[in-house]
Amino acid sequence: MDNSKTSHRTLLGSFISWHFRSRRLEDRIRELCAKAVVTTEPAELSSVLEQLTAALHAQVERLRKRATDSAMQAERRYYIS
Repeated sequence: MDNSKTSHRTLLGSFISWHFRSRRLEDRIRELCAKAVVTTEPAELSSVLEQLTAALHAQVERLRKRATDSAMQAERRYYIS
């Protein structure tokens, strides 16, 4: 059995996979911000800003999904008698 296919099925594997995907997206957002600051040509700036907008939307959707997934998990309550 291939470990790369089964690792995402474990909680730790899922977290690691999410973390690195998220990290790459955050790095891409930083890179696009830096590129937008130094870009002087309007056509190139427009392209960079479109890419940045798409990356920011993707990040927001990931955060929304993460927030709703954790909110859906059952709460554990401990009652003291």
